[in-house]
Amino acid sequence: MSLAVSQRRDQRRRLVLSWHRTAVAPPAAAAAPRRPADYGPDALPERQPSLAAVLPTSMGRFAAVSAVLLAVLAATVGPGLRQAFTGGPVFDLEAPRFSATLAAVGRCLDLHGPFSLGGWLAELCLITAAATALSVRQMRRHRRDDYQGRYRAWGWLAALFTLTACAGRVPLGPLFAALVSDATGVRPGPDGMGWWVAASTLLFTSVCLWALLPLHERVTTALWLSLCLSAWAAAAACPWLAQSRAPDEGGLWLAIGTTCWIAGGFLAEISMLAAARSVLREVRGLSAIPSDRRRTAAPGDRPTATAPRGPEATGDDGRRDGDEDTATPAAATTFIDAEDGIESDDGGHAGRHLSKAERKRLRKLARMGRAA
Repeated sequence: MSLAVSQRRDQRRRLVLSWHRTAVAPPAAAAAPRRPADYGPDALPERQPSLAAVLPTSMGRFAAVSAVLLAVLAATVGPGLRQAFTGGPVFDLEAPRFSATLAAVGRCLDLHGPFSLGGWLAELCLITAAATALSVRQMRRHRRDDYQGRYRAWGWLAALFTLTACAGRVPLGPLFAALVSDATGVRPGPDGMGWWVAASTLLFTSVCLWALLPLHERVTTALWLSLCLSAWAAAAACPWLAQSRAPDEGGLWLAIGTTCWIAGGFLAEISMLAAARSVLREVRGLSAIPSDRRRTAAPGDRPTATAPRGPEATGDDGRRDGDEDTATPAAATTFIDAEDGIESDDGGHAGRHLSKAERKRLRKLARMGRAA
């Protein structure tokens, strides 16, 4: 009996000691979570480069990217234009083994087909152009002298490019034309498409001028953007010409219009790359600004005051000996070029003619400042 009691006591003592060890012992380190793959610290999203970091800045890279885009454009629309002019198949090759493959490729390159490769690439270029315009907007919004918020024009331009890309697949143009035609009772062009062309021309022209005028290097961007808008204008005019032609000739004009629309998408991307290059050069201080450009002074404006010559060249009251009425103490005010639109320390506009009472007050302030 006593042996059984002692065994139970020993078992209970061991159990209590195990409880105390568990409570006193430091908690074990938490097991590291299992990861399906091992990534380095550079894989974090905040360390990935943005779109602005990969945009071409040098003329060589910009020319190379533009040449590649133009080569892709030529390879995409070339076979379709050949088919439209000759009236034959896209690929006139004797290859019976791959005839089905060539026929499928021909359907992709057909400018009249619903699944045109050129149309898809043009829409992709428009989406890329919209993303590039948004990147330009993010950089331009940090320009300190943009008091009128002109960086917003690039957001509007991105929205217009996105809308144009959607119009390639969704009939936004016919929908807008039908709505305005029903509202006004006037149907300019085929099925009232003149309303769509007029609205697009007005929006693109105003937004492009709003965006391009503040740029220092705007010639290249304006050239490519003008080519883009001209191509789209030709694409809008081709359906009108096709209506007054024979069916065979009308199909040719429709193919030319499709080609112009595809070319406009590629040219829009090149123009946005040129704009991004111009803004990046402005941000990095590489824009070519003539250093010897002189400002045109307005008639009656006085020249900018020079820096002070020191106390040895002036009298006790901060002016040169014998020049009591015209000298202005440098300690009382600082003159800045009047074209900069900055006022001087005395509250008046910089560079303006001071009256005799104002000059006396400024000399008195200068003497008080030296006495203090």
